[in-house]
Amino acid sequence: MNTRVSMSDALSNVEVLYELPLIDSQPSVEGANNAIVYEANFDTNFEDKTAYITGISKYIEEAVLHSNLSLLLEQGYQHAMTLYTWRCCSRAIPTNNLIYLVNYQYLVKSPEQPNRIEIYEKTVEALQPEVAKLMAIMHFSMNAIDTFCNQVRRLCHHEKRKEFVSEAYLLTLGEFINMFAVLDELKNMKSSVKNDYSAYRRAAQFLRVISDSTALTESQNLSMFLATNDKIRTMLKTSLAQIEGYEELLADVVNTSVHMFENKLYLLPSEKHMLVK
Repeated sequence: MNTRVSMSDALSNVEVLYELPLIDSQPSVEGANNAIVYEANFDTNFEDKTAYITGISKYIEEAVLHSNLSLLLEQGYQHAMTLYTWRCCSRAIPTNNLIYLVNYQYLVKSPEQPNRIEIYEKTVEALQPEVAKLMAIMHFSMNAIDTFCNQVRRLCHHEKRKEFVSEAYLLTLGEFINMFAVLDELKNMKSSVKNDYSAYRRAAQFLRVISDSTALTESQNLSMFLATNDKIRTMLKTSLAQIEGYEELLADVVNTSVHMFENKLYLLPSEKHMLVK
């Protein structure tokens, strides 16, 4: 005799099976599995360069140099952002002919004013961190030019010219030239940078903050660096002129950029503008 079982009864009977004790005399000899965490990181910056040790070892050198150049490029664009976002700080500093507010009282500043030393001290205190940024930009520019010229000198050696230079390496050299141009133009157009440093130097000289010869030389170099237009490109041209055969290497960089631009081998607008420049 067939007995009809409802769906709910059938499901309840199946659920009861999970509660049945199953006695197994076999011991568990399998160890617990360790958890595996996978994180994708596409910003490797040539961390896999040691893999070439089993193949062509000369590519290790290029990968190491390429990695160092990429770090310098990142620092350069950070300095470019500093210049681009620079706003004049010296406008907030009282001048000799202005009425200003100190301790909620209006006072007129004059050369004989008793609190002028305090004003100069506050000026130096407020502008010193900003001047440190300008000093870092100058030192970075000089260091980057030396590094770039060393790479050009290495690649322009008559034995090195016979070897293959990767397209990515040539484009990195082109990015360096673009970075120098961007830093130079930002420095030229930002008059607020020169005004801030002039205000700081005036106050520092009054307080004799810049007293030793090293600091005085650094101050003069920074003043000339900021006051001279196209200073970075001028230093770059002077350094490149001392390298024999640098025109051929720069021609390779230009030809690579033209090839990528004409064939639209770029993705971002910044890459396109770099190829054009």
